[in-house]
Amino acid sequence: MKKIIIYDFDGTLTPYSLPKFQILEKCGMKDGALNPLFLELSQKRARDENIDLYKAIYDTYFQIIKNAGFDLTDENFCLGYNNVIYNKGVILFLNMLCNNNISNYLLSSGIKIFLEKTSIASYFKDIYATTFNYDSNNEATGIDFLMSDKNKVIAIKNILQKNGNNIEDCSELIYIGDGFTDYYAMKYVKEHGGTSIFVYTNPNNKDILKIKEKNVVDFYTKTDYSQNSELNNYIKKLCKIK
Repeated sequence: MKKIIIYDFDGTLTPYSLPKFQILEKCGMKDGALNPLFLELSQKRARDENIDLYKAIYDTYFQIIKNAGFDLTDENFCLGYNNVIYNKGVILFLNMLCNNNISNYLLSSGIKIFLEKTSIASYFKDIYATTFNYDSNNEATGIDFLMSDKNKVIAIKNILQKNGNNIEDCSELIYIGDGFTDYYAMKYVKEHGGTSIFVYTNPNNKDILKIKEKNVVDFYTKTDYSQNSELNNYIKKLCKIK
């Protein structure tokens, strides 16, 4: 079987843990989804309505955009796609893997149409992420598919099937994530013979402490993908790349 590598996006390939959502900045919310008020409003909605936090995040996202008088269109959702910053060495790392016939997949709670426009999209065989429903005027009316923590496992099974593998055989699969939101994905991969990697900027962040208690990670390392970095060398060893 051919090696498959699945990546989370925000915090794993980028230096920030949430999408910036430039349209939110245009609506007056500084730093977009990274604004503490945005997370506070989303968490309150999740509690009040007893819904998944990711659904609450997108419901809050829609509300802020509408309240600011902007349309819920792909054009607005994709603002900032060409300004995404990546962690050190990401582009050369992905290029190296593609040149060695490694199958890369992106799995994110972010917006699929946004991710498909980024400069690294071509390095992935497929992108699994959140999608929206639209009306006849091409305005979003709600969530079509929500990439939640647990739905990441569904996506992993789909990726395995697409590559002709048994959904319970992760022996040739590597998952790279950066937070506790990757717990279910890492657990599934590790329990079914695969390798889970946790990347971090701060070795003392709370997610590392939480996930270490669960014993679902095989390797912890910094978010440095550059040549001869610990992560780069580890992946090349797993994939038998000289």
